[in-house]
Amino acid sequence: MLPASIAAAPSGGVSISTGSSPGVTVSLPHGDQLNFSYSYLLVYADIQYSTMFGDFEHTVLFGADLRDVSWHISLKGDTTYFNSSFPLVPTTLRPIGFDDNLTNLTTSRSLSGLNVTPEASLSVQISIDNNVSTSIYAYNNTNSANAANFTNLSVSTLRIDNYITIAKIPLANIIPYNIVLLQSLNATINDSRGNFVGFRANSEDFQQNSFNGFAIGASEAISHSRGLLWWLPNYTSNGQVYPLHFSFLRTEGALYLAFQFHGVSSGTVIVQDPYLSVVNETINGIKIINQQIHMAFEILLHNIELVTTGSVIGVLLVGAAYTSYRSKKF
Repeated sequence: MLPASIAAAPSGGVSISTGSSPGVTVSLPHGDQLNFSYSYLLVYADIQYSTMFGDFEHTVLFGADLRDVSWHISLKGDTTYFNSSFPLVPTTLRPIGFDDNLTNLTTSRSLSGLNVTPEASLSVQISIDNNVSTSIYAYNNTNSANAANFTNLSVSTLRIDNYITIAKIPLANIIPYNIVLLQSLNATINDSRGNFVGFRANSEDFQQNSFNGFAIGASEAISHSRGLLWWLPNYTSNGQVYPLHFSFLRTEGALYLAFQFHGVSSGTVIVQDPYLSVVNETINGIKIINQQIHMAFEILLHNIELVTTGSVIGVLLVGAAYTSYRSKKF
């Protein structure tokens, strides 16, 4: 039996918005919604050492809550830019597993005595991508019969560019650090929480034709997906290509996608680009609205209206006073 073929078709009632921190929300007809937002940037290192009392392992862990970071947001053409530099502080939040399975978040002690605060910067660019692969064939990791062919993706896909820079980190020449970028996944499909089904995919018209990702829908069937979150199985670090490890994490009812990058030191620059495709919709021509900038613009317009109205009233009052003065004097 051939897999279902899913093509994007023009449809009204779609909006795309961003907020005060990196992430994107796609609102679809009938109340469906897809949300992909950034949660944490973690830097850690597992250290193994031996003493006369035995072998020990310790975890050095730093992180930043990306929702609390101060972001510089700008819009240029069809692209929304989020840029920020921030310190990484000791944290006990640690994702474990780093594989394709559901795992949990646990805690870990931080190594004391390190007084140097690491610094990082993150740049996220969100845009509508017209040059992405026109189609992908996606199949479930554990059930190859659960598959679908998604076409015309060039009119229904957002590109999300991640640029991570580690400015400085303690003992970088001695300890091999790793980075974890945690992103929160949420979806409402048919008034219920959406399902996320892992898939592998390939494409005939993309230079690198192998992908990983998650299908987002009301059921486990990939052919019934409302959205696709997918990415190449590698990333670049200082211009070199490395395999990308990821996990699908669950904690306290929340769902996270964790991308892991290995072997980080001071000056490391990491680039990675996931895609978010909206199934059965055309998003070409839709303006991505940043709520924070939009609100500031609305406030500015409102103040201009008040100032303009006040100026007109002021001119009228001055004019009336001057007329009265002239009539009395002359």
